[in-house]
Amino acid sequence: MFFEDLMSFLAYCFRCEKKVTAHTLLDAAKLLVALANEYDVEVMHTSDSGDHRWKLNSQEKAKLLSHIRKSMYNN
Repeated sequence: MFFEDLMSFLAYCFRCEKKVTAHTLLDAAKLLVALANEYDVEVMHTSDSGDHRWKLNSQEKAKLLSHIRKSMYNN
């Protein structure tokens, strides 16, 4: 089911200066509400120097929402 894959995705970490597997800090239902309403979406990934957390910008949120919608219709 796509909700299992929804919780992690590739995102750019500015501290690591590379794409990483990031995890949302919201469950699937809350994430969809946040993305649809352009609320803040915080993500994180672990690294050797500790957890890196940041908020997605508008472009990243729109891209993630688009990916989720496409996944919903392809399954």
